[in-house]
Amino acid sequence: MKLYYFPIAPNPTRVRIYLAEKGIDDLEMELVSLIEGAQKSDAHLVRHPLGKLPVLELADGSFLTESPVIIEYLEELYPDPSMIGTTPEERAKTRELDRLADVGVLIGFARTVHATNSPLGLAPAPEVAADAIGRVPDVLAILDRHLESNTFLGGDRPCIADCTLRAAYGFAEFGKIEVPTGFSQIDRWRQAMDARPSVQNL
Repeated sequence: MKLYYFPIAPNPTRVRIYLAEKGIDDLEMELVSLIEGAQKSDAHLVRHPLGKLPVLELADGSFLTESPVIIEYLEELYPDPSMIGTTPEERAKTRELDRLADVGVLIGFARTVHATNSPLGLAPAPEVAADAIGRVPDVLAILDRHLESNTFLGGDRPCIADCTLRAAYGFAEFGKIEVPTGFSQIDRWRQAMDARPSVQNL
């Protein structure tokens, strides 16, 4: 299998953190430069008609798109250690946290970056940035409360939601946007995640 990615983009990054946390090191990796517009090439549009990343090429030559789908597929292939959960309740709760981290934080940070300091050269849109970042604190408050009794969103070790949230913060740092503050448990969590090889070796 082969993963097509770009190192700064948050969705490929969440998959790469996941791979490192799982110890999956037998995937071929191929960079597709978003900066150079390679995602719009004919070759990549065969992989993903919308010209996005990441893309996972399977052994039969077919392709999977959308980072949550790729992660869930790999979780089926490599179930140990589980990063989604081993019971229906655990899996549902993990997916809930991942959805919050994705829609509530990652998308908010990404829209803010692209509306203020877009690496793709998009025009500034202050009103879009203000709306996007303004929606994030309510979600961060929920995640912060969850972390009061957990080292990571997944408990004593990271789960898929930790991968998503760390990728979101990484993109915010890259884009030099002011992220909402005042969430002490998330601050602690960020230090714990940044100390892990999965993040240090990105």
